[in-house]
Amino acid sequence: MVMRRLRLSSTLLLSALLLALAYDGFHLAEETRFNRELEAEDGVLSPGLQNDPTDSRRQFANAYALQGTQDFKAAVKAYAAIDAPPQSRLMLDIKYNLANLFFRESAKLGEAGDDDLAMPLMELAKQNYREILSIESGDWDAKYNLELALIVAPETDPADALEERNPEHSVRALTIILSRDSLP
Repeated sequence: MVMRRLRLSSTLLLSALLLALAYDGFHLAEETRFNRELEAEDGVLSPGLQNDPTDSRRQFANAYALQGTQDFKAAVKAYAAIDAPPQSRLMLDIKYNLANLFFRESAKLGEAGDDDLAMPLMELAKQNYREILSIESGDWDAKYNLELALIVAPETDPADALEERNPEHSVRALTIILSRDSLP
């Protein structure tokens, strides 16, 4: 009786392990096929695969490939077209890649002397890094890149900015004026 139960439980365990192995093998084969398709197309998916709305991985791979070609506008549009759940790992990856894209484009425009376009892009990069960190506070890559963005474009308090532009309206100026004694 004990041997029979032992044999039955070991058969069930072996069956469960074989099913899990078959499941993992199927997914591994699918991922391998997906990677081969990407390699065969040099990272850019064929037109039929780019527009597949059901597979956001393919859309992400296409957007990443466009990012590698230095086509800023096309890459931003491709990332924006991906439909992913708001707090999923895929959405965090999209935000991270967009933030890096904005950061690089801002740096490129800043070097060219076009600060009017560079600064808003840097703000978008910082916003995306912050959104990532609000969901996953332990993301060290986002923390590091946010720190770099803050070094490049430090944020100032609006009161400090007003004081810099109009020193006569600063708190220090008002206290000095009020503390003066009248002349005899």
